[in-house]
Amino acid sequence: MGITNLDNKKQAMITAQENLFNAIKQDDEEILNKAMNDFSQVIQDEVLRKARNEFQTELNDQRVIQDRGGDVLTSKELKFYNEVIANGTFEGVETLMPETVINRVFDELVQGHQLLKEIQFVSTGSVTKWIMKNGDVNPAFWGKLTDAIKKKIDNGFKTVNMNLFKLSAYMVVAKSMLDLGPEWLDRYVRTVLVEAMAIALEAAIVAGTGVNQPIGMMKDLDAAHDDTNGYTDKTAIALTDLSPQSLGSKVMKPLTNGGKRTVNNVLIVVNPSDYWEKIFPATTVLNAQGNYVYGVLPIPATIVQSVAVPIGKMVAGLGKNYFLGVGSNEQIVRATEVHIIEDEDVYVTKQYVNGLPQDNISFNVFDISNLLSNTDGETTTESGATTP
Repeated sequence: MGITNLDNKKQAMITAQENLFNAIKQDDEEILNKAMNDFSQVIQDEVLRKARNEFQTELNDQRVIQDRGGDVLTSKELKFYNEVIANGTFEGVETLMPETVINRVFDELVQGHQLLKEIQFVSTGSVTKWIMKNGDVNPAFWGKLTDAIKKKIDNGFKTVNMNLFKLSAYMVVAKSMLDLGPEWLDRYVRTVLVEAMAIALEAAIVAGTGVNQPIGMMKDLDAAHDDTNGYTDKTAIALTDLSPQSLGSKVMKPLTNGGKRTVNNVLIVVNPSDYWEKIFPATTVLNAQGNYVYGVLPIPATIVQSVAVPIGKMVAGLGKNYFLGVGSNEQIVRATEVHIIEDEDVYVTKQYVNGLPQDNISFNVFDISNLLSNTDGETTTESGATTP
């Protein structure tokens, strides 16, 4: 396949990702179904292309597949996919998707998406409730055990219900996909789950409203909220420069919670447009050796780009203070509500998901629309923050 066709494939994937992200924000089920269907179709076309061009004569050689970046399936995974292939459909397959498949999906999610590396991303398996520390309450103590102390211990933790929200991913499966064998079917299923979940989870982590989805970093947990619109965004704090004084007083100090906790690193999340126009120039300097060094900040920070952050805004906080739990071990069922394409079936798999900031002071939102760039040619010999 020529370079032009490969570029077209890449652009098709980018367009499908953008359409899916926009559909998630619109909260329209019909639009979302179509976007997910189109997104799944693009992935399927690419998997089929690779299978036919690169591995068609060696589909059954697991050693070759592994050497070329594929995965040798476990006995349970082979049994699951072979049952699907034998039936010619996922429908009627009683076996749950092996948890090892979902675990690899989570591994690929974290490895390929920087934002998920920086938060507390947990595979909860079949656990339906998760206990997490409640803000800055310290459940450890010195002294006699009294009712007041026991009450303090009870207030030190909170329970997160993992059955609260369901994240759905649609997959278009052509009959020719089933003919390729279990390894390629597994690759397709995992690719759809990884890419679709990444887009949906990132949108929720940053700006989730809390209505049928997690609560995002940008939301004000203390403000009034309702079952229709959920939580509102925090008031954005104006940030016009990245000087030590501004970053120390506006970004870092509030995260110490009045001096009650030490802040060793801050997660900074910005829109890619703002990163290249504002953050990159402001954090790139010329060192003494005449080389440009990027990601230089006077504070320990990790900068992550995310399309979920609105242009002109920046989110800064303690990454590990955002909890995201995802359940696993689900069946793949026929999606009867989605239009069936000729010679192709559409299936849906659902994951239980919940997420929220640990407290309302772990993340803040900043207005960087008037942020100044560093264009004075300053030199440095030290590098600070990391970027993706």
